[in-house]
Parts: sequence; structure tokens; C-alpha cells
Amino acid sequence: MNKKLLTLLLAAGIAVIFVATGLYAGTDVADTIIMDYNQYKKRTKQPPKSKIIEFTHKKHNIDYKISCGDCHHDKDNKPLDLKIGDNVQKCVECHTKLEKEKKKKGEKEDILVLENAMHKNCDDCHKKVNIEAGDPKGKKGPAPTTCTKCHISMKK
Repeated sequence: MNKKLLTLLLAAGIAVIFVATGLYAGTDVADTIIMDYNQYKKRTKQPPKSKIIEFTHKKHNIDYKISCGDCHHDKDNKPLDLKIGDNVQKCVECHTKLEKEKKKKGEKEDILVLENAMHKNCDDCHKKVNIEAGDPKGKKGPAPTTCTKCHISMKK
């Protein structure tokens, strides 16, 4: 074999390895996720009253032993069997409505509204944790359930 062909095959092999590694790598998840969606402009007439939520992904997953499927789900709300390195979509990629509409009496909240989906996911889990900790109503316990425990005021 001549040197040019060998060099070309070697370069092609290295390229294949890099592409395969990139495809296999999946999503890199930060330890803390800032719940800041630039398109989501809820309050336009006044500045926000609270800081943007910082979700402690690592703490929930590792310290609290919450599996990926407890939060991440498919379109039928069935848990996804995810593993570290899998590609994961952000909430806003499926829950695409970025503004709440006025809810009519007796009407369920629209789960496609990002804010509704996030609140339901967090609140339901936190209430469950508090019930398991001994509070029958799930409002008091180790997991925060009030607005101000997660939405920290910007006032000094």
C-alpha cells in the first residue's frame, strides 16, 4: 500500500471515531439548571419580583435519589428510562405555550403552558415527599411547597 492511501484511510478512521464519539456523548447536564427561558416574558410592565429559579439537578438526582423518569416523560406522561449521557429535551421544547391564558371556572390548567407544567411537576413531587415525611396535607416538611421558598424575593 502506498503512503497516500494509508494516510487517507488513517484520516478517515480518525474522523469516524470523532463523529461516533460526538453522537454517543448525548446531553451534558449542569449540576444546577437556571430556569431562564429567554422567550418567556411573563411580566412586561414591571421588573420581576423574584429571582430566576435555580434547579439543583445534581442534588435531586444524586442526593435525593430521584430517577430521571420521575421528572422526564413522554407525550403520554409515561416516565422516560433515561441514563446519564442520553439526549434530553428541555421542558420548553414540548411545553411550548409561554403565556398563561385566563382559565374558565371548572377548566383544567393547560399542561402545554410551560409554567403550569413546571409547577405541577415540582409541586406534586414536593407534596408527596412531605406526606411521606408525616404531613397529611403535604404542605409542611423537607420539600418546599410555598412560592417564596423557590421564587426568592429580589427585595433587600
